[in-house]
Amino acid sequence: MSDTTETSTAVIAETRLRRLLRLAAASRQVVELEWEHEALERIEQQVTMAVHLAGDQTYDAFPDTLARVIEPGEWVGYPALYVDSVDYEWGIAPCAVTYLEEGLWLHHTPGVVPEPQWTLIVPCVCGRYREVPVTDDYSLARELEHLDAHHDVCFGDCTPSALPSAATQEHGLEGAA
Repeated sequence: MSDTTETSTAVIAETRLRRLLRLAAASRQVVELEWEHEALERIEQQVTMAVHLAGDQTYDAFPDTLARVIEPGEWVGYPALYVDSVDYEWGIAPCAVTYLEEGLWLHHTPGVVPEPQWTLIVPCVCGRYREVPVTDDYSLARELEHLDAHHDVCFGDCTPSALPSAATQEHGLEGAA
């Protein structure tokens, strides 16, 4: 009688444990799906906010230039990048970019405090890109004139690019560095 009782108890305990494992796994899957859904919603909200603020703040800061050439639907938003995957600490804030033609991009980081930031991303003759901050119509005009006058000069303050330099492409030296 004691052997039968011990065997029955062992089977019941094993069955309960297996059932508990299945229930716990199912519960965990539901929670993780909710987290994934929340993360996707957060990303969508950040992208929408970045695009909306890029249009509004650019319209306010550049009424005589960029506001007249950039259509609201031309901005592409990007979500924040987080520090060490911590959901509440941004390493890089949400942002938006728009293509201005001839390889020139405008990058916008929304802000109230600190102020919003606009950066022209300009291709350089070395194959990399220059980052040129602009704040208003006047600074934009000044920087565009400077860039146009020096479009064939590398000042050495470029950011890395995966693209081969223009000189390397022109002379067929793709493997040379």
